[in-house]
Amino acid sequence: MDTIGLRIRQLRKEQKLTLETLAGSKLTKGMLSLIENGKAQPSMESLSYIAQQLGVESSELMEDFSPTEKRSVLEKAEKLFKVGFSDLADEHEQIVELIKPMADKLTLSYESARLLDIFSRSAHHLKHEDWEIHYNRAIKMYEQLHLYNQSASLVLFKGMIQFNAHNYEEALTIIMQEQARFDSPFDAITTIEYLYCESLLFSAVGNYEQAQIKMTEGLNFAKEERIFYRIDDLYRLACFQAMINGNEEERSYYLMKVRQYGEFAENKFSTAIAEYLEAHFHNSYTKDYLKANVHIERFLELGNEFSGETLMKDNNHYLLEKGKALYGLGQVKEALPILMKYEIPSYLHHPYDLSTAYEVYSYRALCYVQLGNQEKALNEAKIGYDLIIQLPDTPYKKFIIQTYIDLKTSSDSL
Repeated sequence: MDTIGLRIRQLRKEQKLTLETLAGSKLTKGMLSLIENGKAQPSMESLSYIAQQLGVESSELMEDFSPTEKRSVLEKAEKLFKVGFSDLADEHEQIVELIKPMADKLTLSYESARLLDIFSRSAHHLKHEDWEIHYNRAIKMYEQLHLYNQSASLVLFKGMIQFNAHNYEEALTIIMQEQARFDSPFDAITTIEYLYCESLLFSAVGNYEQAQIKMTEGLNFAKEERIFYRIDDLYRLACFQAMINGNEEERSYYLMKVRQYGEFAENKFSTAIAEYLEAHFHNSYTKDYLKANVHIERFLELGNEFSGETLMKDNNHYLLEKGKALYGLGQVKEALPILMKYEIPSYLHHPYDLSTAYEVYSYRALCYVQLGNQEKALNEAKIGYDLIIQLPDTPYKKFIIQTYIDLKTSSDSL
């Protein structure tokens, strides 16, 4: 029995159709029986008629896997794909092994497009060179099926690959070009996701005005639609942007919104992050180190509650701001060991996050100066300078560069 005949028989039995019912007036029962048993090949007209009777595309009758098989594999793949980042083990490997036998043979259907979508994401995670071939096939299928939200979501994935590689301009171009291709709007969730990513990328390339516009659009749209997807991320980004812009009114407003969201959603993570934002603001902007110290300790306390366990004090978010606060309070001998424990997380990719992280080298340098070790001070300051120089202008960049210049000038004069 050939593939087409087998597929017709499987679909007919799934739908509990007799040969007579499926054959109808345009195809005899005898001819259909021959086709099912691989003893005759249907014409394109007959194939189209059979597909119409079965409620499928003609291409589905010619592929090696039945809709039932694809749905079964997709169900397993979706469960593996939904495993959270922090709980990942070998799920991506399992996904690739599960889908790989059928990946190259899938023809047009939603199940095929989604399988290729998931497969390409996992293949990229595993650094397989052919991931983009499956990505392009998934995009093409989604668009043939007019599933533009799914296509847009997959394009966001590709754009964020470039973002994670710190190719910010290329990431922005990918996402903006995708959005411009469609006349009809995306659904609410996809719209907010695009506005959030656009605001991230505009700020990443130093276009703070456009970043602000996209953030405002996202917040207003979420409010109009009465949905809370990405709302806490947008509030935090808006708060941080206001710090950089020196807009105290907006900073206070968006910080209040972060707190309110935490209370409304009973989200202790958002409540803890509000304390972190306050500590960072006082350390890096107002230089009120007493207030910064109070807020960073509160952040640690809330973090313990959020995680359900006692967090070690080598938590990176805590270490950097705690070290800065202690330095500002004149407790240099206590500050330096804490700052030396800090490691820049590998998951940081936005220039804002990287710039704040690179401050650690300047604060280490300032500590070494206070302790009389000019050589180590200059080495630390130079590391920070080399890392920050290619990033967009921010108060952090200005501070890091000025710290290096001051120490270099001082060292040269000795």
